[in-house]
Amino acid sequence: MGVRSNAQLVSLGRAVAPRVARGQVAAAIRIPQRLVPQLRLVAPSSAPRLFVHEGARQSLERKLRAAFGGSVILSITDNRHSIITHRVKKGTLHVRVHHMFLDAPAQVVDALVRYVTRGDRDASSSLGDYIDDNGSRLAPRRRDAALVTRGKHHDLREIFEKLGDRYFDGAINCFITWGKRPTTHAKKRRTIRLGSYSAVDRLIRVHPLLDQKWVPRYFVAYIVYHEMLHHVIPGSRGLGRVNLHPPEFKDREKDFRHFERALAWEKRHVPRLLRS
Repeated sequence: MGVRSNAQLVSLGRAVAPRVARGQVAAAIRIPQRLVPQLRLVAPSSAPRLFVHEGARQSLERKLRAAFGGSVILSITDNRHSIITHRVKKGTLHVRVHHMFLDAPAQVVDALVRYVTRGDRDASSSLGDYIDDNGSRLAPRRRDAALVTRGKHHDLREIFEKLGDRYFDGAINCFITWGKRPTTHAKKRRTIRLGSYSAVDRLIRVHPLLDQKWVPRYFVAYIVYHEMLHHVIPGSRGLGRVNLHPPEFKDREKDFRHFERALAWEKRHVPRLLRS
């Protein structure tokens, strides 16, 4: 999952808070009453958009460190799209989570720790439910973030539903949308990510360049199927890294009816997609 914050972060000792424009209204995180006498609220001198409860942040960071067994850097955000992101860089686990988890119930925090450090599937589902229940605490959704499934040539919802019935017994509870139109000029494009899946948002995004008449439906279906597998088969962690395509994933991927055909088409036509 990519990391894109709605605000640039600055370090305040061990606290982290975002810069905001002059005159912006401040909004504080609700702190459980039982923690108020014990923990210090750290905030910058200028009017912030997000207050970070440093004691709560440190407590969560310690739990992550104990489960990970190594160095952890935890940042708190107000990002509604990348609610939980994590990656290991040079042996250190970097985690970014939405502020709603600072005062989450113990069982939710435990699920968060299991998801980040072990890729636990049940934990991912629990976190999704918690985020759904706390939707009012997310920043307002931008207009361009609406889910769009019907393209000019391919209908993602129709493809998604047929794949769900055929390969997953209809038991897929995630969302799908066409991604944003690329801003990079075709001549400068060197790589292309045809699909992505956010486990916490339960959202599949498909690159809009696939919505072209010359792109066959079976290939679009393969990309959607691949991302649906990420929804049902979490990555496995080993040696400080997450394997997004464990053996079970690769075996299930071959069940796709046009698997070999889709791979062959991709090999032949990726250069053309890069030029599109």
